[in-house]
Amino acid sequence: MTNERFLELVKESFEALENNCVTLSGEDVTLQVLEAPLTGFAAADDPLFEQYRDPEVIGPEFRTPAGFLPEAKSVVGFFFPFTEEVRRRVRMETGLASPTWKAAYGTNSSIVDTFLDDLVYRLEEEGVRVVQPNRAADFERKTVPTADGEDVHFSVSWSNRHAMYAAGLGTFGTHRHIITEKGCCGTTASFITDADLAPTKREYTGIYEWCIHCGECSDRCPVEAIPKDGLRNLRKCSAHGGALREQFGGFCGKCLTAVPCEDRAPARPE
Repeated sequence: MTNERFLELVKESFEALENNCVTLSGEDVTLQVLEAPLTGFAAADDPLFEQYRDPEVIGPEFRTPAGFLPEAKSVVGFFFPFTEEVRRRVRMETGLASPTWKAAYGTNSSIVDTFLDDLVYRLEEEGVRVVQPNRAADFERKTVPTADGEDVHFSVSWSNRHAMYAAGLGTFGTHRHIITEKGCCGTTASFITDADLAPTKREYTGIYEWCIHCGECSDRCPVEAIPKDGLRNLRKCSAHGGALREQFGGFCGKCLTAVPCEDRAPARPE
C-alpha cells in the first residue's frame, strides 16, 4: 500500500464519521468536536522505539512495534485538532471547568475509536493488518514515583505521543503535550501495521524543539502543576483532574488553550 492510498482511506473514514458532534446541555447549540487528523508515519524498526524502553523515557513496560505485531513494518500516528469553536469556548471560560470541554473532551475517545474502527476495516479489506496497542487487552500502565517523591512517572506498554514524535508529527512541550503544526489542543491515536509505508521526515532533533518555553501554560494552570523551569507535575495534575471529575464531571484543558501553541507550533521553522 502506498502512503497516498493510506491517506485516501483516512480521509474517507473521517468523512464517514456520524458522531463527531456534541449538543451542549442547556444550550440549543451543536458543535463539531474534531477536525480531520494530521497523519504521520514511522518505520517499525526506528531505533527510537527501543530508546523508549529506557526508564528515563517511558520504561521497560514499553513494547516495541514488533512486540505487538511481529510482522510490523510501520507505525502510524494521528493528531485530531479540536475545532476552533470548541477551543474558543474553552479559552474564554473563567471557571475551573468548562461545559464545552466537558462535552467535547468527554466525547473525543468514542469519536476517535469510531474513526479507527472504520479505518481498520477499510485497511483490512485491502489486505493490511493492524494492531492498536492502546486498545489491547494486555496494555499495561505502571505508576512509578520519582526519586524525590514530588511527582510520578507513567511507564506504559505504548504511548500515542511518543509514536507521534517518531512519526514526525511534533515535539513535546513543557506541559508534556505534543505540539504539532496545528498546535497542542487536540487528541491523539496511533497503531502498528504490516503495511510498508514511507516514514515521514522528522523536522526536528530535540524533544522540546517546537516549544518556546514561554511559561504561559504555567500561568494557565489553576493548581501550579507546571513550573516555569520544569515539566508538568503529573501527580498534581492527576489529582486536580480527579477532583474536577468528582465535583463537576468535567475536565480541565486550561494548559491547552489561550497559549501560543494552542493551534500552531511557535518554534517550528517556516
